[in-house]
Formats: sequence, C-alpha cells, structure tokens
Amino acid sequence: MTQVEQRRNIYRRAAIAYVAACALPFFILLVSLKGAGWRPVLVGLPAYVTFFGAITYQFAKELRAPKYEEREAEESTSSEDL
Repeated sequence: MTQVEQRRNIYRRAAIAYVAACALPFFILLVSLKGAGWRPVLVGLPAYVTFFGAITYQFAKELRAPKYEEREAEESTSSEDL
C-alpha cells in the first residue's frame, strides 16, 4: 500500500468516525423528542466531547505513524551499517 493510499484510508476512517459521532446525539434527540426534549442530549454532552476528542487523537496519531515508522527504519539501517 502506498503512502497516498494509506493517507486516503486514514482520512476515510476519520470521516466515518466523525459522522458516527455526530449521528449519536441526533439519534438520541429523535428518540427523546416524544417528551424529554433536549435534556438527554445535554446530559450526554461530556460524553460526546470525549468521543470527538478520542477520534481526533486517534486521527492525529495515525497520521503521524508513517513518519515515525520511516524514521525508525532509517535509524535501524544506519545502525546496521556501523
């Protein structure tokens, strides 16, 4: 898999995760509109913020991973030369 394909795959996975995280409060709102109103959505707000933070953290970690792997590969080949 080329680096471009890896990045495209990471972006696609992040987009799906963000859409799913956005759909969660909307689904809860649709279910609770019968009588509870916005209260269940507001109660779950800390959890939604945590989900978005976790998705963003994983996205950033996966974007940086190929650079670290490349750097480790260069260091291992240079240490073998010694």
